[in-house]
Amino acid sequence: MSKPFYEREFPSTVAEAADALAEALDVLKKRGWISPSNDFSPRLCLEEALVNAVVHGNASEPSRRVRVQFFEEGDTCRVCVYDEGKGFDVDKVKMADCAQLGGRGVCLIREFMEDVRFNSKDCCLEMVFNRNTFPEAR
Repeated sequence: MSKPFYEREFPSTVAEAADALAEALDVLKKRGWISPSNDFSPRLCLEEALVNAVVHGNASEPSRRVRVQFFEEGDTCRVCVYDEGKGFDVDKVKMADCAQLGGRGVCLIREFMEDVRFNSKDCCLEMVFNRNTFPEAR
């Protein structure tokens, strides 16, 4: 496996996740993976993954850690979000009922990313996108 071009580890709090999100998006923009004028979808995906790791994976326990890494593989960027939870089967997650609050994060991630999987061995949500997945806004 290649060396990550970005890595951050933080305690499982929503505030720490927000700081990590801002920093990570800045790195993706500077490296040309996402456009500053069209960051809604990648922001949403990364935010959902980080918050899910904090809230669902680590039960919002600050003593548990979340780690995010970005890898460049040609024209593909792989985002890995690790937590210390029990894991889940990403393919079994179904869209929440319209009347229900929440429960749409993984479904949205699957919609916007090229590939999404959960690596149960490493307790890691992997999201993959290409350079042209999030084009410049018009």
